[in-house]
Amino acid sequence: MMKSIFFGVVAIAVAIMSLSQDTVHAQQQTGEAATVEGDYKWNNIENKCVKELHKQINEEFNAAIAYLTMGAHYRQEKINLIGFSDFFFKAAAEEREHGIKLMEYALMRGKGPVNKDSFSLDYSFKVDPNMDGETGLKTALAKEEFVTNSIRGVIKACEGGSNDYHLADYLTGEYLEEQHKGQRELAEKIATLNKMKRSAPSLGEYLFDRTHM
Repeated sequence: MMKSIFFGVVAIAVAIMSLSQDTVHAQQQTGEAATVEGDYKWNNIENKCVKELHKQINEEFNAAIAYLTMGAHYRQEKINLIGFSDFFFKAAAEEREHGIKLMEYALMRGKGPVNKDSFSLDYSFKVDPNMDGETGLKTALAKEEFVTNSIRGVIKACEGGSNDYHLADYLTGEYLEEQHKGQRELAEKIATLNKMKRSAPSLGEYLFDRTHM
């Protein structure tokens, strides 16, 4: 399963880089013909804003890889926490979707989907072989807090200079609200799991996996 997940992520990376190269090539062709009458002139989006947007796209895919790794961990027969596994596989799909939506936004604004010079998937995330459910949820909460702060950084960068209010509003309305709801959900799960584990840790975790995940 880990091998199939790895090759799936690699396929995503190859597709992204291919799309980026095609877009850059198209933009170069457009630039060479900039003086031709009738060429479409894209609304300005400052380089600092684009740089942070591309960085955020990278962070979304990195989060997806981390959640895929966690989902596979809980799926192992010796751990067999199917609820946790499904939860993190779903979280990985959501992060991947976030990255794709931001790529589509960049393309809508006439920019490349990623920065081919800096885009790099991070495979360094490791899961402790003995990681239990509560530790996994706490790890996820810390990662979501990091992603939330990263999104705020994009908003701050885009509010400066010419104030790209469209992208700032898009991130605030579409992404920050979902991030805050997700963090609240994780915090609630951690609190509930902690209570269920007080008298019988292993049984409490098993019941939580089956009834709350």
